[in-house]
Amino acid sequence: MSRLPFRVLVADDDPTVGLLMQAALTEPDFVVTVVEEGLAALTAFRAGTFDLVLLDVEMPGMDGFEVSAAIRATHGRSIPIMLITSHCDPDFLARAESMALGHIAKPVQWQALAGLLLNRLSTAG
Repeated sequence: MSRLPFRVLVADDDPTVGLLMQAALTEPDFVVTVVEEGLAALTAFRAGTFDLVLLDVEMPGMDGFEVSAAIRATHGRSIPIMLITSHCDPDFLARAESMALGHIAKPVQWQALAGLLLNRLSTAG
């Protein structure tokens, strides 16, 4: 992928995280859509076109793994999905890896986030 701006869907039930994502991922590199729960993420994903999906793991209703599974069921592994989480235990990492999901550790390093995602998107394909 090399087309800019990259379209990023962010789902996190903490509105502050959504605002911080929008502040960290700015044009001309990114256009960010933020939703606050899993079902809204699926609705937005189905209605739009995204290059990357960032999902909080723990959200009310559908969690990040459930949303990921629904996206994978229709789009396979063609869309990079990364989980935003404080979980780093081996079981979590194995589950994420089995679904081809990357992860961003909390607390998020906001100043480094854009570079990390640009690198991820430049190697996706």
